[in-house]
Amino acid sequence: MNNGEAIQKKRETWGDVIRGICSLCVILVHVPGTSDVLLLYIAPFTLPCFFVLTGYFTKNYGGSIADFLYNKVLKELLLKLMFCFSLTTLSLKIVAGLILHPSKIPEWLYDTLISFLLKPVGNFFSILVVCSLLFMLINKICRDKPLPMIAAGIILAAVGYAVIRPKIIRLWNWDTAFICFLFYIIGYCAKRNGLISKFDFKLKHTLISGIVFFTLATVFGLTLGVENVRIIVANNTFHSPFVSVPLFITGILFMIFLANTVPTGHCLIKLLMYIGRHSMVYFMIGGPVIAYIHYFNMLAYEALHWSFLNTAAFKMPFYLILTAVITLIPFYLSDKYLPALNGSFRMPKDLIKKRPRTCVAVCAAVLLSGAGILYAAYIGAVIPNNVYARHYPVKGVDVSSYQGEIDWKQLEKQNVRFAYIKATEGSGHNDKRFAKNWSSVSETGIAAGAYHFFSFESSGKAQAEHFISTVPVKENALAPVVDLEYYGSYEKHPLPAEKVVPELKELLEALEQHYGKRPMLYVTENTYLQYVYQHFDGYDVWLRNVITDPPKGNWKFWQYSNRGKLNGYDGEETFIDLNVFMGTEEEWKSFIEN
Repeated sequence: MNNGEAIQKKRETWGDVIRGICSLCVILVHVPGTSDVLLLYIAPFTLPCFFVLTGYFTKNYGGSIADFLYNKVLKELLLKLMFCFSLTTLSLKIVAGLILHPSKIPEWLYDTLISFLLKPVGNFFSILVVCSLLFMLINKICRDKPLPMIAAGIILAAVGYAVIRPKIIRLWNWDTAFICFLFYIIGYCAKRNGLISKFDFKLKHTLISGIVFFTLATVFGLTLGVENVRIIVANNTFHSPFVSVPLFITGILFMIFLANTVPTGHCLIKLLMYIGRHSMVYFMIGGPVIAYIHYFNMLAYEALHWSFLNTAAFKMPFYLILTAVITLIPFYLSDKYLPALNGSFRMPKDLIKKRPRTCVAVCAAVLLSGAGILYAAYIGAVIPNNVYARHYPVKGVDVSSYQGEIDWKQLEKQNVRFAYIKATEGSGHNDKRFAKNWSSVSETGIAAGAYHFFSFESSGKAQAEHFISTVPVKENALAPVVDLEYYGSYEKHPLPAEKVVPELKELLEALEQHYGKRPMLYVTENTYLQYVYQHFDGYDVWLRNVITDPPKGNWKFWQYSNRGKLNGYDGEETFIDLNVFMGTEEEWKSFIEN
């Protein structure tokens, strides 16, 4: 092997080095007590680097749509993600339960499949598929030319940013996905044009890029606040481009220079590269592993009372090293039995070729099955959140005139424990079936309460007077609820908190004074963040989230589906809202007694 070949071989190992660094950084992010200062220097490069590498090691898809769906979607994405996701759903409790009760294995498989297809990981997978399809389309239209491809990526990033309302930033919303897709295209174009392989890497490049990156991060952190900068770059959004773009660019360059100048023959670097080659497995199971390490560490701390066990100085190296050691086991198993999970993004040369018709049929069957499950969720035959809601024993409904005549005794037979009944809306509208429902539900053992739909056009005082004149005081009734959600033009143009919070506060205080119980707030995640968070900390929250399970926090009720179907009502609306109480049976008894 001549010197040029040796240099080229070394340079192609930089991807594994960076993936290893990014994997360890993800674990550091999950270590309890990791300081914001450290996270500030980790966040800017972790996810962008990963996607630049993805694009760099991806070859031209070529072939037909059927070849692409089979090779990229089914083999490269679906099978890997499904396998790794099934591992993350396993816990010590579940494993023990499956061993003691093997009959529950089909139930676990069903829950895992539904969670994968219809939960955030399903969104994650669907966006990966969409981005892959877009890449193939852009690649063919632009004929592999870098500038048009990057321009298309910039346009998609701008579109993703424009269509999403950035009130709640999620890791895999469309804005973040398309911006990451831009990194993907940049990495692909860099490989096609040899921008990395032709560069003569030297130690001075690493030092210069590192100094620039750390200097920028420090300056931004001191001027804007460490936590603010970390949040900006960790979510990979362009809400503050003058901060995120320089840190993205300098952070990625620093990682590339560093990975090409480290001595790859050193045993620690070899271990880092091994972790990098298994980064898919590491990313998927590293989080749960470190969660269990933390759990057992806290048990040891409570039993032994050794103060150092609860310090960041101990946790960071201990958790990181132990997680790396434990995950070597699945790395070995994946190498031996499932080599497709080795985390490499390089597609074999013979991967893209004609496949038998049966393979195309399998791919089509998978896609049709997914479409069928989505349709079943739409018509209410499958409720995705049942996977999570079944963990809460106390279930209930909320109703209005749309459910028509309600047989409350029949609902009670279907394990409905509580119900909220719409009473009023704004300062003048009454639900036409409230009086009948309020009277009939009292003949059952269902705990009931009334709710008011908040209007942005009426004053808090007028709305309070309207609700009080409609809903009589009942000693054993649940606390009144104010339904706070966007409607009409306010969905696109919500009122500022300065106008809404005072009126809402006046309404809540009047209801509490009249009924002797502190009202509850029914909110969506958006209205909670805009109007309730940091304004009404002392109030219980009833959270609406029909897509996924709600975040842990101060919520008492959760509306987990708006497409439930029960027997006992005959209105124009065929569906009924399903809810759960956050707590055990004992906690529910205590709640309704207070």
